Amino acid sequence: MSGTKTAQGFAPRRNVRGIALLVVLWACTLLAILLGGFATMARTESLQSRYLSSRVQLRYLAEAGAMRALAESVSRSGGRWVGDGRRYTLRIERREVEIRIQDELGKIDINAADPRQLQRLFVAAGEDEASATRLAANIQEARDAGAKLFGEESAKRYAEAGQAAGPRYREFDTPEQLQTVPGMTPALYRRLAPAITVWSRRPQPVPALAPPLVLASLPDMDLARAERYVAMRVLQATNMPPPTLPNGQPAGAWRGSLVRTIVASAADGQGAAASVIVTYRVTALKGGLDYSVLRWQEDGAG
Repeated sequence: MSGTKTAQGFAPRRNVRGIALLVVLWACTLLAILLGGFATMARTESLQSRYLSSRVQLRYLAEAGAMRALAESVSRSGGRWVGDGRRYTLRIERREVEIRIQDELGKIDINAADPRQLQRLFVAAGEDEASATRLAANIQEARDAGAKLFGEESAKRYAEAGQAAGPRYREFDTPEQLQTVPGMTPALYRRLAPAITVWSRRPQPVPALAPPLVLASLPDMDLARAERYVAMRVLQATNMPPPTLPNGQPAGAWRGSLVRTIVASAADGQGAAASVIVTYRVTALKGGLDYSVLRWQEDGAG
């Protein structure tokens, strides 16, 4: 017999059936979990593939926008797009590409600007007076070859900041090298990147071409007044003189330099975006113009 009959029936057989049912239920639950995991993994991989594919397409669209701006800069008309950071748009493959061209004369040259001007720029970017003053002094020290004679204290401060190489004691070659100066944080650099340069070689920016942060660093200016001025400047016809600044300072001329930076970006409206930053120098050739690229970045700060 398979079980002993009791007052309650064949108990051992019923216990075996109950255990078997539990095993089947656990197996079904495990299979459901596995299938759910596989489905989630497949969906995640599909989303990642679509995102990466969209990013690649957007990057090429941004590059196409940058090349269009470069072509405009070396056209026979000398370029109809103004280098004051205003927004231009192109429609490519049913996507909108945003292009901004910023002449380097409108930025603050970190090799040529005096410490007071740098300090005002850092305050306009959100730093307090004391931190801005220290940072401006650190930049002056880093770019000054003569400061190397008194470099023991500087070397100690750089070592404490995790930079054993110490100060540069020479001019910056690219704006990105500003991040090696003690006191410069990644967040602050991202705010400063559109406003600084090493290619203007001038101690003062040209207000007619300057972005809002640079204008906010000028005497008797702040970011709100600078942004209102830029909005008004965009409406001004470029065959007319730029409007005077709110502080009464002349804006200068629209005519810029031979070095400009293009920021071209594209987005798909679903969270994916790509941008290209190109700094270039226009050169005169027999019978026309050409350009040479000084900096090319993808999804950088600028």
